Amino acid sequence: MPTERPTDRAMPTAEEAARRNPMRPPDSLPRDAGAALRTFVSHPSALLIAAFASGFAVWRGLSGPFGWGDIAVALAILAYFPFNEWLIHVVMLHYRPRKLFGRTIDFYLPVTHRRHHAAPWNLEWVFIPRHIHALVLPVTGVLLWLLWPWKELALTGIAVYLLLGLHYEWVHYLAHIPWCPRIGYYQRRVREHRYHHFRNENYWWGVSMGLGDRVFRTAPKVEDIARSGTTADLHASSR
Repeated sequence: MPTERPTDRAMPTAEEAARRNPMRPPDSLPRDAGAALRTFVSHPSALLIAAFASGFAVWRGLSGPFGWGDIAVALAILAYFPFNEWLIHVVMLHYRPRKLFGRTIDFYLPVTHRRHHAAPWNLEWVFIPRHIHALVLPVTGVLLWLLWPWKELALTGIAVYLLLGLHYEWVHYLAHIPWCPRIGYYQRRVREHRYHHFRNENYWWGVSMGLGDRVFRTAPKVEDIARSGTTADLHASSR
């Protein structure tokens, strides 16, 4: 009876191989710069953030000349942003459902993030959810109303924050596709975010910036941290 040769076996598809090895991105994802850029710029989230950022930047430009105050505000937002994304990731995205009077208290944003951890190569859950974008205009409207005496500086701050938000989307997207620019900064950010997804979800909270992790000491050497076993099931870590 002839023995079966390896070449006689059906080779697994890219999707099947990805399921067997969760760290392996499926071949259906963008694998070169052109495909990566086309996918990113065609996504509603990237388009919405770019549109909001452009709109507020143009409004600021039409409101008067720029000054040292604008530079100070831009630098302050830049310094704050790594802590902003660290806190959002820890407090909001990894929120654990709680029981209150026999009812489970949960929110759609952490639900979508748990789906993202369960299927990290699924681009449907990589980008900021649309219901969050729906809050941009009312939230910025309230901010402008409160800060109207300093309207120009407020517009500068909003535009810079949105530009950093667009950069956040870009870096997070890079961490979930096979292609990455040959730039050390992006490669380091991608590597650390993948540690968060495939090593231990309790570390490496920063996405586009790593300063928050360095300050709060949540970016240890990867060899010092054991695999949690719950990166794909955030519910399991709260049981």
